[in-house]
Amino acid sequence: MVGPLRNIQIDDVVPSLMKAMTQDAINLFEGSAGQEGPSQFTDEVAARETLGTSGTVASGRMSLTFAIEMLRRYFGSDVFNHSGVVDLRFLRPVRPGDTITFTGKVSDMSKEANGSRVTVDIQAQNQNGDTTGVGKGSAIVPNAYLPQEE
Repeated sequence: MVGPLRNIQIDDVVPSLMKAMTQDAINLFEGSAGQEGPSQFTDEVAARETLGTSGTVASGRMSLTFAIEMLRRYFGSDVFNHSGVVDLRFLRPVRPGDTITFTGKVSDMSKEANGSRVTVDIQAQNQNGDTTGVGKGSAIVPNAYLPQEE
């Protein structure tokens, strides 16, 4: 994915990623992780007993997966799968029926042995504008993908 990374610079905006959270999607995600039996993610009674909420919530791992997806699309899988990392803090629950938008902005570039570590500030917001998660992600972008100094 050489094209999109050719002119990467501080303050570049990463294309956003929007996800509609449904209970079916949450159930599939938890099932793929080996979750068996009721949990606060898949069962309203368990959610009430465990969290004191009136309904289920999506796990933080689900938001983390979407943040990773956004950065993999931005950096390209050839770059992100080799050096990508994401650190996300969860600030408020994501519930079935929410639409979460993940956004990012390049905040730092630092030289590494074979390229530059490009750091992106990440934010996740629900349809009401409430921030559900914040963090940072990065990948080492090879020199061949970066603007060349003249």
